[in-house]
Amino acid sequence: MEVIGGTAAFIYYLHLYTDILKPKVTSRLSPESYTPFKLISVTQDTADTSIFRFEIKRPRFDNEQEKLVDKIVSQGAWAVNVKDHLVQTFRTYTPIAYKMGTEVDEQTGARSGYVDLVVKRYPSGSLSRFIHGTRVGDQIEMRGPILTWPYQPGSHGRIYMIAGGTGIAPMLQIIERIINDPMDNTKISLLYGSPTEETIILRPHIEKLRAEHGDRLQVSYLVDRGLAKNSDNVQLGIPDRSAIEKFTDEFDKSASDIVLVCGPDQMMHAVCGTRPVGSPQQGPLQGILKDLGFTSASVFKF
Repeated sequence: MEVIGGTAAFIYYLHLYTDILKPKVTSRLSPESYTPFKLISVTQDTADTSIFRFEIKRPRFDNEQEKLVDKIVSQGAWAVNVKDHLVQTFRTYTPIAYKMGTEVDEQTGARSGYVDLVVKRYPSGSLSRFIHGTRVGDQIEMRGPILTWPYQPGSHGRIYMIAGGTGIAPMLQIIERIINDPMDNTKISLLYGSPTEETIILRPHIEKLRAEHGDRLQVSYLVDRGLAKNSDNVQLGIPDRSAIEKFTDEFDKSASDIVLVCGPDQMMHAVCGTRPVGSPQQGPLQGILKDLGFTSASVFKF
């Protein structure tokens, strides 16, 4: 009886304090290998852009893999590689939201959360067409997190963000990180270019953040054509030299201000120069920012 009681007590301990008796938890973020994640919802944002939410799981008790994931996420802006398993290609996307739940499924011993990706469908973009063709319940392979821009609270007086199209994703991730940290007093200015007001991605969310944190977040939009009369922060134009010079006129090098740039290749080439494809290197600073006297030390290209 003592043996039976001891065995029962040991099994109860394993069940309560470990995951040894639970099935292996899959769909866990991993910076080292691709993992399949289930698409759980799709929300249309603009005519050609949608928010794709994928289910993320992790064990009840974090192990080294989860600690590594948390460490990378805490270090700054991060992204994931998304693979098209049909043709074995991948593209890097920056999540605009990431959340892990606290409730544990007693059957699996896992906690569930999600990661959101904003994806614009491009006619010639194989990865974007692949993702847009994925149905709820299907799985897509991802690898990450991957640190893309190290950030420490208070390391910059003001962050100037120049974005275009889906280049808003890393900017939004950084904005949320800063304004949700009560100890971080960094100021943010965002200049966001788009063809029209209707194609401004995630505008309602951006405007909500601006309304709630107007003392720390300034937002200006540039649109190529059309202009609504009731828009107080929308101007007709493109991110050319005149617009960027005006946007950065209060740049303070002594306060470690920095300019972040992310957008289509054409915009990147004009504003700051493109990054070498497939390389972690920034490449030489070129374009408008160089002409305005900025240096590589004060500009970061996503």
